[in-house]
Amino acid sequence: MKCEFCGKEGKAYLFGKVICDSKECLEKAKKSAMSRHKNLIVAVGSTNPVKIEGTREAFEKVLGFYDVLGVDVDSKVSSHPVGLEETFKGALNRAKEAYKKISCIYSVGIEAGMIKVGNKYLDVHIAVVYDGKDITIGLSQGFEYPKIAVKRILLGEEGGKIAEELSNIKDIGKKSGFIGYLTDENITRKDLCRESVIMALIPRMRKNMSLYFEG
Repeated sequence: MKCEFCGKEGKAYLFGKVICDSKECLEKAKKSAMSRHKNLIVAVGSTNPVKIEGTREAFEKVLGFYDVLGVDVDSKVSSHPVGLEETFKGALNRAKEAYKKISCIYSVGIEAGMIKVGNKYLDVHIAVVYDGKDITIGLSQGFEYPKIAVKRILLGEEGGKIAEELSNIKDIGKKSGFIGYLTDENITRKDLCRESVIMALIPRMRKNMSLYFEG
């Protein structure tokens, strides 16, 4: 095998490259690895492990391996948004703020909120995937929120704390979520996060790019 940088006889396989014993070629291999690594980073606008793992699973399923990192950002919306528009704004703000904080190829914002359907309120997760220029959007399944929780959220209480109280599970939003409690763990919050991100990644699948980003 030959060194991938100078063509001399290869002595080692380091940083994903065959290289000779030259220090110069070793440094080039290091820089090449760092460049590739930056191109495989996804920043998630949250430190919630459920959102981070759901995003990781979505990217691995749709686009392959990416290094998914969570970053603390402000959604700039209420603690439990009401309506599609506010929920979307929260996801968009998370994605754009995360993109500013980490050198990455994509950033992701996920926001849970209530939307009114008829005289009921459904809880949905909205995901926004941002690449510094374009956004793509996806939604999860929606489930009907209990009336007692809806009333209190509309009065300004935080949905996560209400869910903790009703389920008697501390930090439920960082575990299986209210949906996990309501479905006996058959569907969890991570499932909803993963699903919303997968939906947002559909336009970014190679075979679909021309349908969404050209013309």
